[in-house]
Amino acid sequence: MIIDAVVFDVDGVLVDTDRSYTEAVIRTIQWLQPGAPIDRAMVRLWRRSGDWNNDWDLCYGLYRWLNGSPRLDPATAARRTLAELRVGAPASGLGYAEVQGIFEEHYNGTDVAVARYGTPARVHNDRPLAMDEEVMLEPSLLAELRAIGIAKFGVVTGRMRADWDQVAGRIPLPRGIPVATDEDGRKPDPAPLALVADALGAAGLAMVGDTLNDLRMTQAYARVGTISAVCIIRCDDDESDAYLRAGAAGTIRALEDLPDALRSLAD
Repeated sequence: MIIDAVVFDVDGVLVDTDRSYTEAVIRTIQWLQPGAPIDRAMVRLWRRSGDWNNDWDLCYGLYRWLNGSPRLDPATAARRTLAELRVGAPASGLGYAEVQGIFEEHYNGTDVAVARYGTPARVHNDRPLAMDEEVMLEPSLLAELRAIGIAKFGVVTGRMRADWDQVAGRIPLPRGIPVATDEDGRKPDPAPLALVADALGAAGLAMVGDTLNDLRMTQAYARVGTISAVCIIRCDDDESDAYLRAGAAGTIRALEDLPDALRSLAD
């Protein structure tokens, strides 16, 4: 197939968010319920199992799961939707917006969270975890992609526009590329990918993501879009087979492996 465009997810692909978003999820749940069995392995399980691309949803889903009666085992709960996890959880407790606010205080800091979302200050965090994000994209990778005929780039991210804007200047992508954020549609809805694909005017694209919803979004777009589209998943080795069985065109361990993965699709 012809691929002349690459569309990147941000978190876990262009930016290492282990010390920011993942840490914010853990701290949010631990703040809500000290001693809760939430660690990186648990967050990873939920993100790779189902509809948990959005960390606000993830935090609230974990919160409802922990308060469910009877409590489902983690693997089963991770395959449920947020609406399903609300069933069986007590009506008392914090609502979605309140849990979202606590997460934002951890991730963006209390001052930004209060100003941006109007949530009451609870955590009083003056050191945003967003400060710890590390950009993983190197300019040399774009040069290597251009050398194999891929010169069109775009972004589809589950971030809100404000969160994208605060990291975009550090990512060495060309200025002015098409970007779709959570406000343009929530994965796995194909609308944000369609928006970027139309703006690129590509013959065929590869979406590079790291979650099941990135794959589902690409598959949904491939069914209704105007050009061919495949998804390459960045994941650990122990997750590769599961993503390939789910329909990923390929998997990579790191971004530096992307050119070889794309070459293999052209063979």
